[in-house]
Amino acid sequence: MRRRYVRLPVAVLVALCVVVALLFAGMILYLGKVTESGPPVLAEAPPVTVTPAPTPSPSPTPEPTADPEPEPPDDPDLPDFYVPPEERQLTEQPTRMRIPALSLDYEITSMGADANGTMKVAPGIEIVSWFDRSAIPGNEGNAIFGAHNSWSGVRSQVYTLDQLEVGDLLEIDYEDGTYLRFFLESVFVYELKTAPANLIMDTKGDARLTLITCKAPFNTVTGTSDNRIVAIFKEEGVFVYPDPPIEKFPPRTQ
Repeated sequence: MRRRYVRLPVAVLVALCVVVALLFAGMILYLGKVTESGPPVLAEAPPVTVTPAPTPSPSPTPEPTADPEPEPPDDPDLPDFYVPPEERQLTEQPTRMRIPALSLDYEITSMGADANGTMKVAPGIEIVSWFDRSAIPGNEGNAIFGAHNSWSGVRSQVYTLDQLEVGDLLEIDYEDGTYLRFFLESVFVYELKTAPANLIMDTKGDARLTLITCKAPFNTVTGTSDNRIVAIFKEEGVFVYPDPPIEKFPPRTQ
């Protein structure tokens, strides 16, 4: 059997060739443009700004503080109204003195000085005189007291003042009903003619209490005893027991 071929007209063939040529030329032109323009570029995203987290400031190092000083325990032997000498200014006058070791419990009276500037002594055996030009006992300075060792042949309770021991108690009452306690710091017997009056009667300096009395023998010519007993007391909280203990202190030399 013979195959049969369909013959196309020449015009149709020419038209097909032209179409193929045009398609081929269009493809070449498209590829050339793509090559010149380069690969497609994606649109860039806007830059993202990253804000770093704030760094916490270091806490300031606290300044070292000293530990508070511990408060001293309350002393049950001190009265409730006790105030250290450096924090007080007493105005009430002393009214009574007690020295248990001598069984002394005497009234105090305020006395001045005579025309010669000598301290006056109270006119009585059971009275202690307070020199009103000296300090109030318990304030800064020297509170000076005097007492008779005898009166009309009768001995007073201060007759044996020089036999007190260091640390023996003396109490002072005041007009307002309060009191302070003092302790013997020193006691000494001076000859009247050589006694350092400028030191004994010095009203300045540290807070202290000085009690003065005469000591036999009595001199009929001068009308007074030839010796003086001088005892110095320091207030509770100021007085310090000597170490090692000393029964009698010598007089101050300056």
